[in-house]
Amino acid sequence: MSDILFLLKADFVDAKVGAGLFYCPSCATLAGVLSYFPQLKTQLHVIDVDFPRPRLAVAELLGQQHPGCPVLVVAQPDSVPGVTVKYASTGRAYIDGAADISNYLALKYGVAAPHP
Repeated sequence: MSDILFLLKADFVDAKVGAGLFYCPSCATLAGVLSYFPQLKTQLHVIDVDFPRPRLAVAELLGQQHPGCPVLVVAQPDSVPGVTVKYASTGRAYIDGAADISNYLALKYGVAAPHP
């Protein structure tokens, strides 16, 4: 099994915020990383999910109280020394947040790291 990256689809509606269409800035950052390093698209399983919860594909792996997107479900949490992963109630390892995911991708897949 490969690592699974969940990103929110763009152009979603969030009635709690107000009228208009939105995108997730953190997901857009990772979409940019994927465009910089297209080989990642063949090494990861990238799944775009809809904004409204429950996000069933994420919940299946990380439980109903899963973190928001972006989130990377890590297949082999011990494969990259120095990376801190979290564990869901399902026992699955994950990393959330664009910065932490980007750093993991650099260490695991050998792409450039984000500038500090």
